[in-house]
Amino acid sequence: MSKLRVGVIGTGKRKKQSDRFGFAMAYQHAEGYRKLDSCELVACADIVEDNARAFAEEFEIGGNGVFLDYKKMLAEAELDVLSICTWMHLHEAMVLDAIEAGVKAIHCEKPMADTWGGSLRMAKAAEEAGVQLTFNHQRRYGEPFTMAKQMLDAGEIGDLVRLECGAGNLYDTGTHFIDMFSF
Repeated sequence: MSKLRVGVIGTGKRKKQSDRFGFAMAYQHAEGYRKLDSCELVACADIVEDNARAFAEEFEIGGNGVFLDYKKMLAEAELDVLSICTWMHLHEAMVLDAIEAGVKAIHCEKPMADTWGGSLRMAKAAEEAGVQLTFNHQRRYGEPFTMAKQMLDAGEIGDLVRLECGAGNLYDTGTHFIDMFSF
């Protein structure tokens, strides 16, 4: 079986620690793909050329796989899988463009979009095209959360009456809490 061709939009600049300008999550996505025998990183796009080239060097993406325009990457790279690691106001257009380009699996950073309508349009387009569209809500799989859920399901801590949390940024940390509460 041939390997799935993977691309990343929004490489960012590698960081030792996250800050208010982001997390460089593309590096985390790429490390995950690199561990899969079924995937090959073949393309990346970033509006900052130095960021794209550094990412490409780190993940052994050839020079013809480096793009400054994600639409050009979608048109030329023949991707099977795409990670979108950009700011939320860009997600909707990028997901819709990727679906239109024929990408069959899209993993996007959260939150899904900056409007409910945008989220609905993305979900509808993916469903109609048979595209697997996923978002980065992995925290629910962390041991503290799975343990609490197991204890709750087993009746070890009584009945769930109420859930509360505080989040400084609803679009970032807050979306994880909403996801975990739904879990």
